[in-house]
Amino acid sequence: MNSSVSKYKLGIVATFMLLSLFGSPKCNASDSFSSEMSHVISGAAIAGYITHRYSDSEYRAWIGFGVSTAIVISEQNYEISKVGKRSSQQLDMVAHAIGSALGAWYTDKYLLLPIVKRNYLGLTVQIPIN
Repeated sequence: MNSSVSKYKLGIVATFMLLSLFGSPKCNASDSFSSEMSHVISGAAIAGYITHRYSDSEYRAWIGFGVSTAIVISEQNYEISKVGKRSSQQLDMVAHAIGSALGAWYTDKYLLLPIVKRNYLGLTVQIPIN
């Protein structure tokens, strides 16, 4: 039951993000607020998805953040090598990394079930009672 509720919440968030992309204005390449917010939103969506895919791992939020950020850093470095607008691409990297951090954290904290680990550290003493 809880797993289906978690999937239901993730589906609602994904549907909302998809509909917000359809309703967004025409895309253009600039360093405006809306351009950078698109990087924040895409970073959150990608990191949230990756965090959900690794939901059995204890470090799922770190995995989601790291993989999403690594993807955009490699993509933006490719853009720098082709276009050469370094400051604009670095701003895109930072915006995506902020979105990745928020998306991974939110997915881990509020959309996925907590991971329960059985760790025991201690001493067991047994006293026979006759």
